[in-house]
Amino acid sequence: MEVKIPKKYLSDSLNHIERIIPNRTSNPSLSLLFIEIKDNNIILRGSNLEIDIEAKLSADINTTEEKIFAVPANVFGQIIRSLPGELVQLGFSENEMSIASGNYGTKLQLVKDIESSNISFPETYTSSIDGGVLANLLSHVRYAAAVAEYQAIFRGIKLELKQNYTRAIATDGFRLAYYDANSSTGIEEDIVIPARTVDELIKLLSDDEVKMIVENNQLSILNGAFKVNLKLMDGTFPDYEKIIPSEFPLKVSLDADSFASSIKRVALMADKTGNNRIGIFIKDGNLQITAEGGYGRAQEELAVMQEGDEAEIALAYNANYLIDALKPISGEISLAFSALDRPSPSVLRSTDDPKYLAMVVPLRI
Repeated sequence: MEVKIPKKYLSDSLNHIERIIPNRTSNPSLSLLFIEIKDNNIILRGSNLEIDIEAKLSADINTTEEKIFAVPANVFGQIIRSLPGELVQLGFSENEMSIASGNYGTKLQLVKDIESSNISFPETYTSSIDGGVLANLLSHVRYAAAVAEYQAIFRGIKLELKQNYTRAIATDGFRLAYYDANSSTGIEEDIVIPARTVDELIKLLSDDEVKMIVENNQLSILNGAFKVNLKLMDGTFPDYEKIIPSEFPLKVSLDADSFASSIKRVALMADKTGNNRIGIFIKDGNLQITAEGGYGRAQEELAVMQEGDEAEIALAYNANYLIDALKPISGEISLAFSALDRPSPSVLRSTDDPKYLAMVVPLRI
């Protein structure tokens, strides 16, 4: 059995699958790449129990025989990426795989005496959404998900799948972000996807239509040549809408890029062991950013459009939290303060894209 396939075509698909396959694991089958030859296609599959990926690639195959083989994913990936030619020739025998490209050739032992891959994907999908829209939703909020193991459900990203909209939400308890899309998937359900799984999904998604189905605590997706199963998180996501303030005694408007650049410059002097603290003081249409640490002190002022019943405010923030919240925004932002005498949440919105909202809790002064 011989397969011919362009190196780039194979390598690009293999990269997505190899990233999720663990190199070292107590379960040897999880370190394997499963290769199925079927209907003039070479089908690659891998899993880490949280995410399954399959890529179906058309290839020049010299037989109609159907077979499934298994090889160490890491070794196979390194060989393919190092090949000198533009075309890859794979040959399969009972015990080994031959790999040739240009003037190079090698043989790789097939893994025997293991159970066949248990990775399976749905036959049908019940709904769909544009792949670019889904990637945009997830990438806008990913930064706000928690990273600590003990934070459980906060380490996931919630997707609200409704009949007339789709929303992605992430929070770690100190900040929150959500982003809306007017597109509907056709599913009426709330799900939570692990944030580290979302990282791989974003890299995988193309602008093609994404077909999807939610069943058995799993979100399954078909996008172009890829099929993906995402294991969903158990637990109740917090009622985030209750903690988003609705009244703001002071608001300012300013350019997002200018604000972010100023924070970055001033934060160079912030104490890195003290929550990267910066101070924000607003009065008479001026916003002053300050920071002080072991190396010195810095400050910078920006002119802002100020409105509200209160004349001034002084609060402190983790600089990184503000920078992260500003990254998805271009153009003008509205920065609204819900309370001036205690660390209550502050809300950032894009003037040009009101579908995005970010919330940051100030530090105690």
